[in-house]
Amino acid sequence: MLAMLVNGSSDLPEKVPVLSPWVDADLGVSADEIAAALAAQKGRRVVKTHTPADGFPIWDGVTVIAVYRHPLDIFFSLRKHEANKRVVKPDHPMSLPVPDSIRRFINEPVDPDDFDKDTLASLALHYSETVLSGRYPHLNVLHYSDMLRDGHRTVQNLARAAGIEAGAELIDQVAAATVFGAMKARAVDYAPVGGTGYWKSDAGFFDSASSGKWEGKLSPAEIDLFNTRLAELVPDEKARTWLLAGDC
Repeated sequence: MLAMLVNGSSDLPEKVPVLSPWVDADLGVSADEIAAALAAQKGRRVVKTHTPADGFPIWDGVTVIAVYRHPLDIFFSLRKHEANKRVVKPDHPMSLPVPDSIRRFINEPVDPDDFDKDTLASLALHYSETVLSGRYPHLNVLHYSDMLRDGHRTVQNLARAAGIEAGAELIDQVAAATVFGAMKARAVDYAPVGGTGYWKSDAGFFDSASSGKWEGKLSPAEIDLFNTRLAELVPDEKARTWLLAGDC
């Protein structure tokens, strides 16, 4: 959405991962190649990161927009992504049976030497350091559930947050181009490292665009364990409620 707004059109001059690289993801693209692609862009640029706000410098003129999602939806999406990789690690935590995988996700601490190891603790730390710490006072925060409910309004909010003057026609174009079906149909252009063979299926990167993925897949005991652990990690009830469901 941001790449389209910045370029002033839903018809982009390059694949999204080239225009808006995921700079801290180890997806087989070298740092030099990413830097060269960014340097080649002469206008305003969009960069994706999973690093919390205490892990990168904040320069004047840079707009930071953070998007969050229910941690259990993230868990099931991570399992889908791991299964969709062409090179699969059978012992990867996300490749284990759900009862084993979910308990590791909930119980394991943050590993400072491997921050890419996704756990509930690492997600909560990202949220705490980015949103709750106040480190970035002008932070723009969105929740995936709210974005799903009203994609058109999401595009408007993003344009406003980024200070982009976008007319109704551009807003309509971007909203239409970024609905789930349109994204999945052009997965080779939109999925991270699409077209490189990293994924078994680029379209498989876009699974369901739904919330509540855990319903019917986790036991009451597992859900209780999740809620108890999340309350430990994010003690503020209001902040915790927003992380789960956004502004609904």
